[in-house]
Amino acid sequence: MISCNNDKKTKNNQHKEVITEKTHVSNKDNQVKNTSNNSVKEFSWNDVPKSTADIGTYPYITAPKSMIIDKDESESYEFDKLEFFDGSHFFVLEGKVERMIIEMDGDKPWQQYLFDKSVSEYLKSIGAKLIFDGQIPNELTRKWGSDPNSIYKHMHEFYASDVVNHPVSLYALKTSNKKIGFQVSSNSRSIAVVENKIFEQTIEKITAEAIINDINSKGFTSLHINFDTGKSRIKADSYERINEISKMLKENPNLKISIEGHTDNVGDELFNMKLSENRAKAILLSLVDEGIEESRLKSKGFGQTKPIGDNSSEEGKAQNRRVELRKI
Repeated sequence: MISCNNDKKTKNNQHKEVITEKTHVSNKDNQVKNTSNNSVKEFSWNDVPKSTADIGTYPYITAPKSMIIDKDESESYEFDKLEFFDGSHFFVLEGKVERMIIEMDGDKPWQQYLFDKSVSEYLKSIGAKLIFDGQIPNELTRKWGSDPNSIYKHMHEFYASDVVNHPVSLYALKTSNKKIGFQVSSNSRSIAVVENKIFEQTIEKITAEAIINDINSKGFTSLHINFDTGKSRIKADSYERINEISKMLKENPNLKISIEGHTDNVGDELFNMKLSENRAKAILLSLVDEGIEESRLKSKGFGQTKPIGDNSSEEGKAQNRRVELRKI
């Protein structure tokens, strides 16, 4: 009835925050007590039965038959977070996240019961445990902020649907090596999935030594220099990298390099070409200001014509927004 699908569509502008616990599940400060004033047991993966079903591949669920995923409205993130509520406590799962918007295939009215029945039965069949079904109490969602804007900001950051005004079904699925959460809302026609994983730091300090080692071994090095959005002005936090490039060139006085700018595919192709040229030129001029002879430098822009990552994902776009220094 439902098969696994790897289609993704990624959008930008999501704030990333690391929240961890011994099972990489974080409990939020918002908690409620039962009516007898006794503490209610918090969510624990130990209470979720281990599934031995074949759950397929990420994101482990797709649209029911006669429905499709709206790729333009759906979002994929290599590392993000979703919030869950078990009826008494809020907790956050962080990891790989898929937010899917579902629509009918063709010009047909939305089949809410078909969606609800299909999704609930499928998740049940692969061993997912329903941990909450209904509308989160208003007295709890009001604690997300001091005004409506801040409340909705929290909601959009942690949920794929309007859980302030509509019900949501929340599931937890555990296998021998995975912990997965599902948010399902037929009112918002959405399914959100998070595959829990540990955050891995990928930022490394760029040094003159690392740059020349790359150039000597590969003939080029790829760097990420931050610019003002849509402009060629170098941001202050990237001048440390400019200084390391300058240091490398001073330590290797016979080296000549071509500074090559690249962009992702967002926006007009001609604009991206010009933007990449201007950004490469801006780096060249900054190096000249650092005392590097301009005769040792060339600059060129390639725009979006030479991607090294998948432009359909945010991670791929970030890889494509780069500057390469090539040995001449």
